[in-house]
Amino acid sequence: MIQRSLSIALLTMLGGSLFAQEQKSVLKLAEEAYAREEYAVAGALYKRQARSKGDKTPVTLLMKMARSFQETGNFREAAGVYQQIVTRPDHPASAYFAYGEALRQLEQYDSARQQYNLFNTAHADSLQLKAIALQSCDSAALWLQAPASLQMNPVKELNTRSSDIVTGMNGGELLLMSSGYHRLLREGNGEKDLRTQQPYYNAYAYRQNKQGNPTMFLEELAPALLGQYDYHIGPVCMSSHQDTLYATINIQGKDVPFTGKGPVNGVRQLQIFQSVKKDGKWTEPVLLPGINVAHHSSSHAVLNAAGNILYFVSNRPGGAGQTDIWYCEKQADGSWGTPVNCGGKINTVAAESFPTMNEDDVLYFSSKGHPGLGGYDIFRVKGEKSSWETPMNMKAPFNSGADDISFVLNNNGPEGYFASNRDGGMGSDDIYRFVDIDLFNRLNGIQSPEVTDHSVRPPANGENHHAPGVATHQPGTPRQLTAEEEADKQNLEQLKFLYDYNSARLLAESRQILDKAAEVMKRRQDWKIIISSYADNRGTDQYNTYLSALRCLSVIDYLAGKDIDPKRLYYANKGETEPVNGCKDGVPCDEDEYRQNRRSELKVVW
Repeated sequence: MIQRSLSIALLTMLGGSLFAQEQKSVLKLAEEAYAREEYAVAGALYKRQARSKGDKTPVTLLMKMARSFQETGNFREAAGVYQQIVTRPDHPASAYFAYGEALRQLEQYDSARQQYNLFNTAHADSLQLKAIALQSCDSAALWLQAPASLQMNPVKELNTRSSDIVTGMNGGELLLMSSGYHRLLREGNGEKDLRTQQPYYNAYAYRQNKQGNPTMFLEELAPALLGQYDYHIGPVCMSSHQDTLYATINIQGKDVPFTGKGPVNGVRQLQIFQSVKKDGKWTEPVLLPGINVAHHSSSHAVLNAAGNILYFVSNRPGGAGQTDIWYCEKQADGSWGTPVNCGGKINTVAAESFPTMNEDDVLYFSSKGHPGLGGYDIFRVKGEKSSWETPMNMKAPFNSGADDISFVLNNNGPEGYFASNRDGGMGSDDIYRFVDIDLFNRLNGIQSPEVTDHSVRPPANGENHHAPGVATHQPGTPRQLTAEEEADKQNLEQLKFLYDYNSARLLAESRQILDKAAEVMKRRQDWKIIISSYADNRGTDQYNTYLSALRCLSVIDYLAGKDIDPKRLYYANKGETEPVNGCKDGVPCDEDEYRQNRRSELKVVW
């Protein structure tokens, strides 16, 4: 897992390497690795040393061992070491707070609160962090009483045993950064970030609906452009016209600037590079003028919808905490103006990072400084520049005791992605997909009607039940149709299109059918339709409901691309209910019978 402290949000690559000469003691090797912030190596060596020393292990060594485990995401082992430390008479006061953090990351909030209460300090920032931590324990206990009923699905075709993080959208492609895909796409040079014992990050693009082998869905992003760089690459964002690229890249070269602080052999800070597409080719990336600051990192660039405000993450002077979110505005000559801090509504004494833009310039970001469930939590906030409302914690199941980062919506609809190192994942960070049909109602404080069959229907009694792309008002009662209207209605409602097994991709014949539906909808501007989608009975009920929702969204996306106003479209994800034949649980069927149940149907409403 990537380190989640000041330098993790910035994905800093540290110089140097560990040479485990036999003549050096285990302790000396551990201390050297710790000084280089190579926590994966240091934690293992400290553990080996502690086993040999037993109760005589110095508390300072135990503190370093526990921190090493915590920095690499091994919260349970870290908590076990801190538990030993606080029983020692010579333990430092900071052990209580560190122990509380590890327990909160394990979602043991009552125990964490006890440890936070034992932590005493005169340091103002530490007292502020203690107050936030105690508030977080209280909030977490309340939020977890009634979490949103959603399924968070690991994206099997994207997750590896290393770290995989979604970073944004580029047209129909999902932008990613990963330290594991090189094993799938190319051999790589085998070099690793010794802090985590994982390969360096690289930038990738994924298009869900591509044909072929699943590993071919994934493509290295601009390899001719970014393949020349060493160390970490990513995240990358593009302008809406896809003619300008902003990439986060470690400083290059053998010599690493050393400021006298941090790891003994310096820090490879991150910088933002820009490349422009001319005549179909990307220009050589250049450092973004005016944004990068010597001896400090600038990273995670993201643009607003208009492309005239660039938000980014930095630990430069003038910030509120470890890492802050900053912004700059595009000038008349196309350059970027002086960076400005986004202010105290967003930034805290701790770390803010992983910004993304969704919902017409609503900012999502991750923070350790606002009250949350533990680690990085995902927040949503409305505003711009340095004027913001109060950030809203996305709560469970989007957030957990672990690090939850990089919230990305597909076409600003109810399907989205985020990354997390929560328990149960395949690697150190995994990508999760969700479909939340009630997301925007809930975020905007709109009470939705009860839905007992897991479907989305036209709202009853004038109530709103919608997300972007779903109609927001009640259709009228049936009306008398002309002969021409009745013919169009019958043509629409007799359309039925099918899907491949375990897929939401529209087949070629389905697209032709929807082209006909779009023609009718353009003639009948006051008509609306309900899109009902189904799955066959293989798989769990919950997964089939989720899969049928994806099929509804595929239809909505396609019709919207044909200039049909999404507000005219309702949808109902029916799962494996209402089969057209006898294929139910326990009934053997052939493939054609299963296929007939994997369908979408249309119904006209007004």
